[in-house]
Amino acid sequence: MSDPPIEFDRRGDLRLNVGPPDTINHNSFLVCSHTLARISPVFDRMLYGSFAEAKPVGASSEDWVVDLPADDPVSLAIFIRIAHGHFSEVPTILTIDGLYALTTLTHYYDATQVLIPWINTWLTSVEDILRDSNDLMPKFLWITWELGRKAMFRTTARRLLTEAPASLLECYSPSQGLQMPPNIIERIMEIRIQTIQAFLDIFQDIVDKLLVVDENPRWCRHASFMGHHRCESMILGSMTFCLARAGLWPLPEAAEVEESVVELYTKLMNLVIHDIGRPSQKSAEDHSQCNPMRHLMEQIKRVINEIADPVTDAHWRHLEIQEKKLSP
Repeated sequence: MSDPPIEFDRRGDLRLNVGPPDTINHNSFLVCSHTLARISPVFDRMLYGSFAEAKPVGASSEDWVVDLPADDPVSLAIFIRIAHGHFSEVPTILTIDGLYALTTLTHYYDATQVLIPWINTWLTSVEDILRDSNDLMPKFLWITWELGRKAMFRTTARRLLTEAPASLLECYSPSQGLQMPPNIIERIMEIRIQTIQAFLDIFQDIVDKLLVVDENPRWCRHASFMGHHRCESMILGSMTFCLARAGLWPLPEAAEVEESVVELYTKLMNLVIHDIGRPSQKSAEDHSQCNPMRHLMEQIKRVINEIADPVTDAHWRHLEIQEKKLSP
C-alpha cells in the first residue's frame, strides 16, 4: 500500500508522483490542479490540454495521478508551496545546488516569476559560499541567467574564465546535459584556450629568438658576429629549467593545460630567469640588460588585460528581458 500523499491542498484534485519511483527521493503530493494551471502555462497545457497527463474523462479526483519522475521533489515542493500560498513554509536560505535545482525547475514550467519575493534573500544567502568555492560557479552562472542578474552574471562569467580549471568547465560542457545558458561555457572555454595559447606563444617567441643562427639578429645586446653564446645559453637554460619545474616544458598545447588562467598567470609571473650579468669586474658589458623577464612580464600583463569578454550582446539582451520580467 502506498504512503498517503503530502497535502498541499486538503481538497486537492490531483496527485503528483514526483521523483524516480521506488527510491527514497520519491514523493507524492496532493495539489490543486487549477492552482498549478494558473501559475504555470506548462502545467496548464499539461493538465487541461490534449496531453496524456490531462484528467481522464469520467475519472474521480482520487484517480487523477500524474507522474513527474524527472522533477526534483524538494524543488517542486517549494514551487507548490508558493503556488498554494503557503509562504511561511518557503525557506529563506537555499544552497547554490538548491537554488540551481529550483530555477531549473521553474524555467521548465515557465514560472520563474513566482520566485520574485524571495530572489534577493536567496542570492544574499549564497554570496559567502560562492566567494569561497569555484566549483559552484557554473551553477551560479545559470541562476543569475534565469533570474536576470546582469552584473552577477558578468562577474561570474569572468571568474569562470579566469579562475576555473579545465576539468571544471568540461563538467558543464553541453555534452554533459546540464542546464546552462546558451553558448556561454563554450565561449568561456574558447577564450580560455586563446588566452593560454597567447601566454605560451610569448615564451615560444623568446625561445625562437634565443636559438637563432649567428647570421640573424641575436637576443643578446652585446652579441658579436660568430661570438660566444654564453648570454643566450644562460637565459635559455634558466628559462627552460623554470618552465620545467612549473610543469610547462616542453611547452604544452593550450588545450592540455589544466590550470586556470589565473594560476598559469601567477606561475609565469613568478619565474626567475638568471643571466650572466657582468662576465668580469672589468667588463663594460652588463648582460643583465639581456634578461627577458621584464619583457615577458609586460607581454603577460598585456594578454591578461586584453582578455575578451565572454558575455555577448545576445546574452545581455536576454538578461535585460529577464531583469524586467523579474523586477519586484
